[in-house]
Amino acid sequence: MQRMRTPDGKYRYTYVSDEVQAAFGLDPAVLLAEDAVDHAWIHEDDRPRFVRALERSSAELSTLDEEVRVVLPGGGYKWVRSLGQPRRLRDGTVIWDGVALDVTDRREALQALERALQDAKRNEVSGSRYAAIAAQDMAAPLHALTSAIENLVVTEESGPAGLSSQAAEVKRSFEAFTKALSAARALVEASPAQKDREHTTRTAAKRALTTRQLEIMQMVHAGASNTEIADALSITVGTVKLHISAILKRTGARNRTDASRMCFG
Repeated sequence: MQRMRTPDGKYRYTYVSDEVQAAFGLDPAVLLAEDAVDHAWIHEDDRPRFVRALERSSAELSTLDEEVRVVLPGGGYKWVRSLGQPRRLRDGTVIWDGVALDVTDRREALQALERALQDAKRNEVSGSRYAAIAAQDMAAPLHALTSAIENLVVTEESGPAGLSSQAAEVKRSFEAFTKALSAARALVEASPAQKDREHTTRTAAKRALTTRQLEIMQMVHAGASNTEIADALSITVGTVKLHISAILKRTGARNRTDASRMCFG
């Protein structure tokens, strides 16, 4: 996506990918044809803040990084993170080369993670240990995402092709971050804040586990090592061990092999 602010203060788009329509219901052809846009698709409560962020980014040539709600044509909305690196032309025009990312799932995951941590604290469980490990698992993908955003710049020579390539890298990094965030949320929700479970039958053993724990046990049952599980789920080996400890606690199994037998026979 490439956005322009003309010297007289008007905003328009000079490049919009087809993915924008699929994700947010905005027709690229319509956006590109507009001589000036008023950002009417942004939720009315977020629009003034977004315009202020654009004006600040234009004046300071600072990175645009703002999250707003985009109203969908069929009703409802999605949270969108708008990222852009500005550059000023000789005539005073400012151009942002950037991307728009759907962060609705991330917003919901963060809220769920925060609720889980609060539950752990209310239950007087050492939530800090699990929070620290969750944060550690998120550090690398978050750093990669931050680096990709900082490198998001397109020269006049590279044009839209360069933008598409770097936008793809931002999206790849964002997907890795979201995956790590989901894993962190699952880790906290599976912490000892949960009630202990009694020894169970095979069906009950499965019911006692979270979706992430079942996923790990399926990989254990298939013969995967802790390292292989960690690589597949984009988490650390230490986090896998914590999940398995929680699984043993919930099922009453003696070890990972016993837990696998209880769940899958």
